[in-house]
Amino acid sequence: MAKLTAKQKTFCEEYLIDLNATQAAIRAGYSEKTAKQIATENLSKPVLAEYIAELQAKRSAETKIDAAWVLLSAKKVYDRCMQEEAVLDRDGAPTGEYKFEHAGANKALDTIGKHMDVQAFVDKKTLELTGKDGGPIEHSTFNFIPVGPED
Repeated sequence: MAKLTAKQKTFCEEYLIDLNATQAAIRAGYSEKTAKQIATENLSKPVLAEYIAELQAKRSAETKIDAAWVLLSAKKVYDRCMQEEAVLDRDGAPTGEYKFEHAGANKALDTIGKHMDVQAFVDKKTLELTGKDGGPIEHSTFNFIPVGPED
């Protein structure tokens, strides 16, 4: 890897704190006036991106938090939120009604869906154009005669 300046190394380390490149640039000692531009430039430099990836891998290994851990944790949250819990009256007796934590379950599903390739949250919509009876689109050509200024 190419040699990084002390400021670039600090930028990368600061970036991992909150993933806010502009603030990382400021904390690394770059001017507040140019921090946004410097941050964008730094993130586009392959050598810095490589160093950030190394730092992330090291952090993941140290904390033992990786994609599998996130998914398992999200599944545990989902499972817990989906447990039906009896609604109790003032005396602690079941009312016959049940509740579950839908907001937490939805957030867990969102997290899982973003990590897994389940195509559950596909934002892109494909537009297909077809002609008559599903066939190709028919088109015709014509001669176009440009009209210029009259003489």
